[in-house]
Amino acid sequence: MDSGEEMDPVLYEAAAAGYIDPLKYNQTRLDRLLTPDENTILHVYLRNQRREPRSAYFVVKILEMCPALLLQANKKGETPLHLAAKYGHSTVVKVLIGRTKAPHADPESGVTAAKMMLRMTNGEGDTALHEAARNGRSHVVEILTKEDPDFSYSANVHGETPLYIAASVGKRPEQGKVIDEILRNCISVDYGGPNGRTALHAAITTEDDATIRKILEKEKKLTRTTDENGWSPLHYAAYFFSISTVEALLECDASAAYIAEKEKKRTALHIAAIRGHVGIMKEIVSSCPACCEQVDNRGWNALHYVVARQSTEVEVFKKCLRMIPELEILKTEKDDKGNTPFHLIAALTHKQREWNEVYPHPYEKSAGIYGLNKQELSIANIYSGDFGEIQFSVSSSTTTSRPSTDPSSRHPSNDFEPSLNTASPLPAFPQLTDLVTEFCIQRHHI
Repeated sequence: MDSGEEMDPVLYEAAAAGYIDPLKYNQTRLDRLLTPDENTILHVYLRNQRREPRSAYFVVKILEMCPALLLQANKKGETPLHLAAKYGHSTVVKVLIGRTKAPHADPESGVTAAKMMLRMTNGEGDTALHEAARNGRSHVVEILTKEDPDFSYSANVHGETPLYIAASVGKRPEQGKVIDEILRNCISVDYGGPNGRTALHAAITTEDDATIRKILEKEKKLTRTTDENGWSPLHYAAYFFSISTVEALLECDASAAYIAEKEKKRTALHIAAIRGHVGIMKEIVSSCPACCEQVDNRGWNALHYVVARQSTEVEVFKKCLRMIPELEILKTEKDDKGNTPFHLIAALTHKQREWNEVYPHPYEKSAGIYGLNKQELSIANIYSGDFGEIQFSVSSSTTTSRPSTDPSSRHPSNDFEPSLNTASPLPAFPQLTDLVTEFCIQRHHI
């Protein structure tokens, strides 16, 4: 507070309560009276109004006495408009905008003083609209977006745009109206979010079907927008077991099923397989049958993942083949090491006896159709305990926990790390151990 004065407690209390009289005697220095956080008289008043004031009389009078307070920011970079938007004081918002209406327009950009105030950002890069969207202040959002519809509100320091924020907070009162006002009033809507995600990714993460539909109606091309890990909205919908969203996304663009993540090359079908969501798998394959042919960076197809997911029940595997006949052809498809899904099943029989129900025994005609892997091992060799150097890096998870939309949160693609521990409970992000190690241990005890 080098250029300010400590605010007297009496004046602080007067400002908090909205009393004008004690402040009249200090009107020549109101802009210099500051709290430790450099809040002015106007900041103090707005922060202490838990409900919207019946009138904006206090704000009007204070600005008449000291016009400089209109744009004066506190230590966090918050102007009075930021606070009025944050706390939903729509009447005050109108007064603040009205005070700037005299056209001192910037001759270079043609931006009026009102628009300049609306576009001011705090230390987090938030505009007043960011604050209103985050706190579900639909009336304020309506005022702000109608006042400056041409401005494309960009991301804050965390990569969040107002629409992304509104979509990421989930199903709260007024949030639907916030989304509606932004989509209806803003001419150029920015859908962006942190780490390459969009508002559509955020809405899927919070399972907000209404917002998902609104965004898709406005911008269908977002179905193909991927985050920094290469996850499309369809990946997210498959992960969060949202069949209605999967249907909506595929209706917009069935070819989204071909999109593979950047590093591990898994498609939404692979993610649904990892998660054991047979209904989602069926919907994806029905809309885009050829996506069954896609494999990840190790050559694994969807059926490999169905087998390898943690705590897979044999019934899930059976259900996949029963409900999705297109997967039948994947039974004999080999990965980069020459292993078919049934090579993996043969290994799993040593740990989970129920896999014997689907293992093709020697008396069955299909027993020899799976061939040898690159270590010259058949499924019969593995079934009998001869593992050789067979290696499976099983990536799977059945966690019911969901990752946050917080930009610092772990990405769901990291849930599927190599491990296998079917006896463990389901923590936030369970991990599986390498099958080689696990099965060598099993082999030793057999």
